[in-house]
Amino acid sequence: MDNQVEIEDAWLNIDIDEKNLFNPLSILSSEDPDEFQIHLAWLMSNPEYFSFIVKNIFNIDLLPVQALMIKELWSRKFPMLIASRGFGKSFILSLYAMMRAVLLPPRKIVVVGAAFRQSKVLFEYMETIYKNAPILRDMITCTPRRDVDRCQMTIGDSTIICLPLGDGSKIRGQRANDIIADEFASIPREIFENVVAGFAAVSSSPIENVKRVASRKKAEELGNIVEDEETSPHASSNQIILSGTAYYDFNHFAEYWKKWRSIIKSRGREKQLQEIFGDDKIPNGFDWRQYSIIRIPFELVPEGFMDDAQVARSRATVHSGIYEMEFGACFSTDSQGFFKRSLIESCVASYQNSISLPSGEITFESVLRGNPNCRYIYGVDPASEVDNFSIVVIELHEDHRRVVHCWTTTRAAHKIKVKMGIVKETDFYSYCARKIRDLMKTFPCERVSMDAQGGGIAVMEALHDSDKIEDGELPIWEIIDEKKEKDTDGNPGLHILEMCQFAKSDWLAEGNHGMRKDFEDKVLLFPFFDAVSLGIAASEDKIEKRKYDTLEDCVMEIEELKDELSMIVMSQTASGRDKWDTPEVKLPGGRKSRLRKDRYSALLMANMSGRTMQRTPVPPAHEFTGGFAVRGDSLDGPDFIGPAWFTEGMKDIY
Repeated sequence: MDNQVEIEDAWLNIDIDEKNLFNPLSILSSEDPDEFQIHLAWLMSNPEYFSFIVKNIFNIDLLPVQALMIKELWSRKFPMLIASRGFGKSFILSLYAMMRAVLLPPRKIVVVGAAFRQSKVLFEYMETIYKNAPILRDMITCTPRRDVDRCQMTIGDSTIICLPLGDGSKIRGQRANDIIADEFASIPREIFENVVAGFAAVSSSPIENVKRVASRKKAEELGNIVEDEETSPHASSNQIILSGTAYYDFNHFAEYWKKWRSIIKSRGREKQLQEIFGDDKIPNGFDWRQYSIIRIPFELVPEGFMDDAQVARSRATVHSGIYEMEFGACFSTDSQGFFKRSLIESCVASYQNSISLPSGEITFESVLRGNPNCRYIYGVDPASEVDNFSIVVIELHEDHRRVVHCWTTTRAAHKIKVKMGIVKETDFYSYCARKIRDLMKTFPCERVSMDAQGGGIAVMEALHDSDKIEDGELPIWEIIDEKKEKDTDGNPGLHILEMCQFAKSDWLAEGNHGMRKDFEDKVLLFPFFDAVSLGIAASEDKIEKRKYDTLEDCVMEIEELKDELSMIVMSQTASGRDKWDTPEVKLPGGRKSRLRKDRYSALLMANMSGRTMQRTPVPPAHEFTGGFAVRGDSLDGPDFIGPAWFTEGMKDIY
């Protein structure tokens, strides 16, 4: 029997000795029911026994690590939660919000995320908890409600609201006792500081708080010892929680993390605090004990909580820097690839990242429809058997180029769409060719730059296959090169297809070095991306009733493109040639593979074509033949080319 108890309690991962365990209910007498109720209420509100209330009211078993997380969150005004992906951070935050609503009424809790969909993820967890907790359902005065611009749950006198962030204008003026800012790395710093943080500026009970502060001051004047309410485990003051997965060091999330860590390490020592705040004065009422960092890397997640096979696959197939951020809860200084992540982010044309060129201040967003007055180039990486088929569309301007659209698919995704009746083309490459043609209806195309390897030839043939051309469309052929005639040069149609020899080392070197230089010179730019753009994209998709190939999909595809770029590394072959590729990884079974780079390849080809098309023609130079000066051919230029002392002496000699 004793063994059975140990087996059943093994999931707690603690050494259980019933002799050393204290049952808080054992001190109660059944003869005093009033005392029992009082003691039970004390148990429910004491963080030491949160596992009890979570089990009995919310019908959830907590792991010890989860119970400790909730206790730490409860006890601090400014906690920060950084956890491994897959740990269930969003679930814990959802449960925590509902606990604050139940135990600290009347309470108003506001949840904001990088996008409204992130806030809705937390709300979905709350709905699941609500459905599986009969006692909790009896406490809720009305069923959870979803509206276009908010999700709301009312528990007694408390309210939980999940809001879209947007640009901050629609939520400005909100008030809250508790703020949960999830996926904090993607929440613009300005919106958080100027709008979100202001939610909690007013005390939870302003009048009562005035009375409390006055009483505290008077007690201190009289020499009475006063309990530190701000750090008490029963504290009910306002709270702001910053939560998310770790990101790059140059992001504001890392800056907040460094500041939190310095504050905690200072332990309230004035000299160290002054170094943290710099020229600013240490705020009145500042208490370092109000700050906390809860970091849960994968190594500290209880065994069996996550799918070890999936984590192992990520460790094998994801760049080490990204793995450490995603699963190690570590902030990375920068990507170690040929295209530094900081360099890539510096080319994002946002309102926060000012990019000024001769044409003016540059800001733009991802689009599903181009400007009929603009010029566009498509970069196409045709899929092999397992890779993505990728299209990147760049928009040409006089002094720069813009990445405005990205689309990918796979054979598996194509089969699903065929089965659902969404697409008619059953042949994969014909389907891809159709996508190119459909894009040409919305993005006026001047050049399609496509890899000749993989499925490139199959896509090329589909682009001029008469059976695949709809009414009003023209066959698409390779570009006409005066230096290299082809049999197709005389064929009627659009000669805009450029087949790239992606494997050629000279072309590859020029393309990569040229693209990095374009990033450095702010000639190649990425669209504005943050919670605002993502929220706008999702709203537009909803209005237009898009379910596939949405604007939100396009926004996220460009983010994937940036991720691929940041993983590209430069190395050398055995023969000494430079090559660009993603890092080599080991798959289960010892097989070696590499991460996908299809979006990067498509961008490389599109940008290479853009550089060629926008290159300023260089006038032919005067030839040097046999001597050190010859007579020039230009009527407007000098008569002779050579050293100044010579050309000056030769003036008017004939």
